[in-house]
This record gives sequence, structure tokens and C-alpha cells, in this order.
Amino acid sequence: MNPTADFGSTALGAFARAAGLAALTIGAALAAVFAFAAALVVGFMILGAAIAMRFAPRRQRASGPEVLEARRTPTGWVVETATRPKA
Repeated sequence: MNPTADFGSTALGAFARAAGLAALTIGAALAAVFAFAAALVVGFMILGAAIAMRFAPRRQRASGPEVLEARRTPTGWVVETATRPKA
């Protein structure tokens, strides 16, 4: 076969490789853009939660030492879950 007769298939192969590389490059750029956008959304969600926690009212802690009430039963120890201030 004549080398000049195969020029079309060589050019077509080179064009296909260039088009594939362009598609991969565009896909990688789009993936990077979407990853950046997702990171921004997550960052804003964390920022919103931090601001909400900053201005949320704080729980009142019980003052003084706390005592748990415990007693022994035939089946084992029972500890009361309610806490009372020590008298």
C-alpha cells in the first residue's frame, strides 16, 4: 500500500486522540468545579452551624455536688437516674 494513501486514517486517528484528550480535559475541569462548589456548600453549612451554636442559649448546670441514689435489690444494684443536690 502506498504511504500517502494511509494519510487519511492517520489523520483521523490523531484527530480522535486529540478529541479524546480534549474531552478528558473538559471532564476534569468540570469535576474540579463541582468539587469546589460542593466544598463551598459544606463549608457554609458548617459555618451556619457554628454561628447557630454560638448564639444558642446555654444549658443551666446544676450547682453544687450531685449524688446518685443507689440501693441493693435481690436481683442486683439499682441506681436512680435522677440527680439531687447533696443536702
